Amino acid sequence: MVVVDPDITVQTERLRLRPLAMADAEDVALMRAHPEVMKHTSLRPTDDMEKTKDWIRGCHARPENWNFSIELLPSASASASARTTTGPRVIGMIGAVRAPEIGYMFNHAYWGRGYATEALRAFMPLFFAHYAGGGSEQPRYEYAEAHTDPELVASQNVLAKAGFRLYERREKDFENLVLGWRDTLVYRLGRPDADGVAAALSTI
Repeated sequence: MVVVDPDITVQTERLRLRPLAMADAEDVALMRAHPEVMKHTSLRPTDDMEKTKDWIRGCHARPENWNFSIELLPSASASASARTTTGPRVIGMIGAVRAPEIGYMFNHAYWGRGYATEALRAFMPLFFAHYAGGGSEQPRYEYAEAHTDPELVASQNVLAKAGFRLYERREKDFENLVLGWRDTLVYRLGRPDADGVAAALSTI
C-alpha cells in the first residue's frame, strides 16, 4: 500500500497539486469517460464509477505509482468563469505511473490553457525529492521518463517546456485499443544538480 502524506502539496500561480484521493473519483470519472482524453491510453473510455474507484485503489496499491490531483485555485476558477460556468474541483492528475515513468491527464474542457506545463514544472521537484533513495522504501532515480504518441504534438511541447528532451523512438511497441500498434516517443529529464540544473542525457 502506498501511503502518501496529505501534507505533500505544491501551489503554483493557478493550480494546487495534492495527493490523489478516493474523494476525487467523480472528477476522475469525467476524464476517464471522454474519448479524446483516453484515446492514447491503454484503457477504453468508461463512465463506470466503480471502475474509476477501483483504478484509484490500484494507484494506491502499487509502490511504483505516486499520483496527485490537480485543482484550480479559486482565483483561476473565477477568471475562467466566463468560459466555464460550472466545473469539476479536480481538473487533472499527474504523477509517477510506473516510476521512473511519469504521466498526466486533464479534463478535456481545460486543454490548451497551459495548465499541463504549469503542473508538470511543479511536480518534477516533488518527484526527484520523493525518489531520492533516502530510505529503504523508495529507490533513487537519476531521471524521469515520459511516453507519448508521435501525433501528440501538444504533449511533446509540454514536455519540452518542462525541460524534457527526446531520448528515443520505439517502433510499434504499444498496441492502442483505438489506433492499433503505435510508435512511442520517450522523453527524459535528468535529476537536477545542486544548482537546480538537470543532468544532460543522450538524445536522438
